[in-house]
Amino acid sequence: MNTTTIFPFRPPRNCSLFIKFVQYILEPIMLPLIPKISRIEINPINLSLLKSFKGKRVILISNHAEMTEPYVIFALSRMVGEEFNYLTTREVFEDYYPAGRLLQALGCYSVIRGAPDRNSLRATSEILVKGKNWLVIFPEGVSTGASDVLMPFQPGIGQFAFRAYDELTKKGEKPDIFFVPIAIKTFYIHNMDLPIDRALRRLETKLLPGTDQGKRDYQERLVTLGEAMLVSKEQEYGVSPQPGTSLSQRISTMKEVIIAATAKEIGVEDHPKHILPDRLRDLINTLDQYIHRQNQAKDTEESAKALRERAKMLRHSLDTATNFMALDHQYLELPMTTERFLDIVGLLERETFGKRRFWGQRKAVIEVGSPVNLNDFAYQYRASKKDAFLTISRALEAKVRNMLQELSQCSELLQQLKKDG
Repeated sequence: MNTTTIFPFRPPRNCSLFIKFVQYILEPIMLPLIPKISRIEINPINLSLLKSFKGKRVILISNHAEMTEPYVIFALSRMVGEEFNYLTTREVFEDYYPAGRLLQALGCYSVIRGAPDRNSLRATSEILVKGKNWLVIFPEGVSTGASDVLMPFQPGIGQFAFRAYDELTKKGEKPDIFFVPIAIKTFYIHNMDLPIDRALRRLETKLLPGTDQGKRDYQERLVTLGEAMLVSKEQEYGVSPQPGTSLSQRISTMKEVIIAATAKEIGVEDHPKHILPDRLRDLINTLDQYIHRQNQAKDTEESAKALRERAKMLRHSLDTATNFMALDHQYLELPMTTERFLDIVGLLERETFGKRRFWGQRKAVIEVGSPVNLNDFAYQYRASKKDAFLTISRALEAKVRNMLQELSQCSELLQQLKKDG
């Protein structure tokens, strides 16, 4: 497949009046209804730290496990008193059509993941050079749906900043650009025993029809549901596990089968020795290029449409591999908190019903890490751009990961593992 093409681009078109209307009128209504966020908490010291950067060039780096984080960061822009621009994957504009123009008015602009998207790179540099708005980047590239899991950061986040750095230096301006890492974690604010039971029953009706699992331990029911979903996928892909193979081994096998089959079909070299998230992300990036590319001259309308539809089908199969990632034994064996349990339920829902639910009201907690000044990496950048990009990415990833782990420790253990009789 030849992917050389000009990608469609949605530039940011910030409308300050519309942004304020959404922040002060619509957002208080939308937050409890859509992501089910009743309140947002940030330590006053952290908020003061952010406000101290007003008027400076800032790139906010955040985790992004689900749909919640962009809502929370949009609310944060009101708290800080700054307008933000949001680097947004092209598929969001497709999925929320015809609301794309509204997203642009809020400050979002498109990027094709993993592609040499020059329009997006240029727009990002312009935002940073002007220094009027803060920039928001979610560098994981893939949302797992598991709020305690942080995917490895993509190294390209430094490329955006250093392009602006070079332009500012040529103009003789002070090239201070600050990366500010933040971590966002949500917590359910009410007892979730009844919603958990309802969610499990809904899945059991679909995956285990005619059986009554209601009096079993919640975690036993969850594992039984996971195994039922796994069996259906094994049958779909023609995988026959050996007797006695553990659930975690079978899940690992399914992920490998899906990734290897997808890589072979689209002609991309797989790297089994690389970590699974990086292999998965490489394939997702490649498929996104096929899905969002414009028709080439040699393409007929029918062939271009067929290519996109096939890429979308393969993309969905990779969503299955992503959903299985949180069913890994390492995640299941962690202390089972309410949030972690419902994350896994949500992944089962996403695989079974096509989307997940949030089963109760939550609060979102924002933690802010120590800023990173791009100037500190200028010498390394001059010596090796690739090494500088990787160093920045790893430093920011470590900061966000540490904050997320600290926040996760605030989750309460799931007290009632058995349904009351």
